[in-house]
This record gives sequence, C-alpha cells and structure tokens, in this order.
Amino acid sequence: MRNWHSLYEILKFPIGVLLFATFLTGIGNLLTNTAFDSLFVIENTYVLRTAEALQRTGAFLIVNFPVLFLLSMVARRNNSSTTVLSAMAGYVSFALFTMYFSRSDLPSWAYSSLLGISATSTKIREMMNGVYYPLQTGLIGAMGIMPITQWCWHRSRVRNDYGMFSYISKEVSAVISTVFFSALYGALLASVWTFLVLGVQYMIRFIAQDTTNPVKLAAYGILDRGLSVLNLGTYIRAPFWYSASGGTWVTMAGASVAGDVNIWRTQAAASSLGGATGRFITPYYILNIFAIPGMMWANYTLQTDPVEKRRYRLYYILMILMSVLLGTLLPVELILLFLSPLLFGMHLAYTGLLFGALQAMHTYLGFNYGLSGTMAVNPGTLVELLTYLHYPSLTPTIIRMAVVGLVTFAAYFFMTRLYYKRLAIDIFRTDALERIVNNVIDAVGGIDNIKMTNSSPFRLALTLFDPGKMSASKIRKIAAVRIYETKAGYEITFGSASTMIRQGIDAKMRSYVREI
Repeated sequence: MRNWHSLYEILKFPIGVLLFATFLTGIGNLLTNTAFDSLFVIENTYVLRTAEALQRTGAFLIVNFPVLFLLSMVARRNNSSTTVLSAMAGYVSFALFTMYFSRSDLPSWAYSSLLGISATSTKIREMMNGVYYPLQTGLIGAMGIMPITQWCWHRSRVRNDYGMFSYISKEVSAVISTVFFSALYGALLASVWTFLVLGVQYMIRFIAQDTTNPVKLAAYGILDRGLSVLNLGTYIRAPFWYSASGGTWVTMAGASVAGDVNIWRTQAAASSLGGATGRFITPYYILNIFAIPGMMWANYTLQTDPVEKRRYRLYYILMILMSVLLGTLLPVELILLFLSPLLFGMHLAYTGLLFGALQAMHTYLGFNYGLSGTMAVNPGTLVELLTYLHYPSLTPTIIRMAVVGLVTFAAYFFMTRLYYKRLAIDIFRTDALERIVNNVIDAVGGIDNIKMTNSSPFRLALTLFDPGKMSASKIRKIAAVRIYETKAGYEITFGSASTMIRQGIDAKMRSYVREI
C-alpha cells in the first residue's frame, strides 16, 4: 500500500499539470466554439487569438501527458537531470522505432504525431507513399521506458572507469544505453501492439452491430473510460464519433454523414435535433455536472478538522465549478486510479451502467464540436447543455437527464463516503486494519498520548500530549508515505486508508476511556 500511494505522491505534479491543461482546453473551447453563439458571441480578435492559443497549449499537454508522466517518475526516483535527459531521448527513440517497425495498415486512430514526429520521405518501399506516425501507446509505452531508464542509469553508476570506452562519461553512457534499449523496446512493442489494436477492433465491431443495445453501450462506456486513463481514448472514440461505426444519417440534400458527433453537429446546424443521435456523449453530461461534484462534495464532508475544512473549501468549490463548466473527468479519474483503485473500479462500473441506462431510456444529447479531436475535448458541460434549452424537442430529454443526474449525485456522494469509511483497506476483513491501528498507536507513544484525531480522504492528523514519544521510523514502517509536523501535531499520509485508520484509533480511544 505504501508503494502504491508513494506513486501517487510522485504523480501529483503531472496530474496537476493535466488538470491545468484541461482547464486551458475548456476555456479555449468555451470562447471559440461556435456552438455557444446562442449564448454569447466574441468577436475581439485578441481574445480569440488568446483562446485558440490556450486551447492548443492544453491539447498539446494532454496528448503528450505520457511524456510528463515518464519524466516526473524518473526525476523523483533518482533526483538526477541525467535520468530526465535519458528518458526523453529514450522516449523519442522508442516512438521512432514504433513508427518504422509497426504495420502500416492499422486504422488511423492507432497512430499519433507524438511530439510532432512523422515521416514523409523514405527509401523503404512499404513507406514511400503517405505520411507515417508513431504508434499511439499512451501510458503503456511510457511505463516501459521508465524501468529501462532506471536500469541504464544504475548500470552506468557501477561502470568500470578503465574499460574500453572509459573516455565516455557515465552520464553519456546512460543516455546511449537508454536510447538503445528503448529502441529495442519500441521495435518489440510494435510487433505485439497489433494484437491490442485487433482486440479493440473486435470490440468496435461488436458494439457497432447494434448501437441501440444497452449492454453494448455499457461496454462502450467502460472501454472509453478505461482506455482514456491510459491516454488511449482515441482508440474507442474516433470510430464511433467520426466514422460509420457510430451510425450514419442522410441530409435533406442527400449527403451521407457518418459518426455520432458529426451527425449531431450537422443536425444542430439544420435545427433538426431530437433523434437518436448523441448516445455516445449523453452520459458525459451526467458525469461532469452531477457525478464528479457528488464525489467532490463527499470528499469535503470527510474533512473532520474544521480549520482544514475551511482551508480547502475554496478548492472544492473551484473543482466543482470547473467540472460543471469545463469538464475535469480525466484528471479526477487518474487521481482515483492511483489513490483509490477500488473506487475507480466502482466508477467504471457505474459509468457502464449509466451508458446502458440512458440508452434504455432513449435519452440522447450530443456534442456540437466542429473539430476532429478526441483526446483533448471535454464533452458534456453545463454551458453546452444550456444551448439546447431552446429546442422544444429536447425538453423531455433534459428533464430525464436531470432526474438521472440527481440520482447519480447521491450515488457518487454515498459511494465515495462508503469507500473511504468502509472499503479503502482490509476489504476482506483480514485484521490488517486492526494491525495498522495498533502499530500507529504504538508508534505515537500509546493510546494515552493521543489528544485529538482528525482525518481527510488522504491524511491522518494526530495531536499528541507528548510529541517526544512519537517514533517517525515506526510510522514509516507501517504504510505511511510522508509525515509532516505542524503546529497542531502531525499529519501522516496514509492515502485512502486515512479515514478508516482514524476511525479505528477513535474506537480504541473510546474503549480506553470506558476502561478507566
């Protein structure tokens, strides 16, 4: 558990950057998307230039999040600029070798211009025509580069200074070996990545056979969120948003439009909304406007220290507003994945249920997006929902969505509280929680040395009568990631187990008081 939560400590920085990037894309889309013309129109050229620059900056950071993930991991583990440079060089080498050693007949969504890498001119017969890009491997590819970089760095530290290549410094040697083994990793991954692409294609065909089937829509929802947190959301979104897998529609002029998002945008331009389009987007309105706020509100109520509660109040308000107005689904899901895996699994299951239930209720509300991006877009915000209020045909849909949304808000609120208070640790009741509680009590000098306890979803706070009895070394051996000394006492990071540990200590304190 300590290793898992220490990973979250390392990844707080790139996830924070991802949250900021989501904010930039949301603001840029809000100011430039013509879908919002019914609410407001911005014509100032400087505002539009700034908005588009913000949108593209955010999109670049989101698309290249695996690079941020990789660099943050290697930098924190070794605290050396050499590993950062080695990892960057290794990732570029890896991307290039996936481009040259992968099959060229895979679907277009399997490739991506990572860091602007592409090939347009080559002597290779199979690659003479067209433009070629590296494989889109998301976090999976980056996670493979990390151990390679670590191993090459440690290997360079113990290198013999009197060998054949002693004139090459240890730092340069680390970079050279990282580039070599990363290239080998890229070539090997390219040869097996085809099977993952074929598996996704099979699921696409399975779902596309009948997109009105709630079970298949549930499978789509789970796949969409599962792949998105791996930075592979394009794999499932592109076929259904922009190709015939998401359905086709013929305009009054006889033109055929393919893809759920394309159809919705075309129908919105013709003011003919109200059909069966938007089934692949509708749940995002519920998730952004109701589910994430419900989860955030639950986290806020789990703060037991009134001072800390006031301190974090603005943070939770801003997170809720950002989710409702701009969409913050991906950063929140990554936080859940690394801090509360079981809660993330519950979120995936509910997302699938939501996709299936809305399809069964014939409730559809699409996404009026004019570009072709999938990874750096935030469908399902309140602002876009407001643009559909003047469509009488959509009024029943919006009412049903509001009802489902309120149920979802309550479900996420109680689901989050249940997880942190009952399921975050020792779910199978193996007495692991009891052992941790006893060890914490022993490490702080006994139950009679504890004056006050408080907790948040991530940290345990203890106020002691005699701080000198505190043993930090014992605390670290239990499962703690970090210990802070504050004016009020000590804050110990136990991750998602913090609330349950505090409850266990409180129960011990009550028993102790009754005994004396």
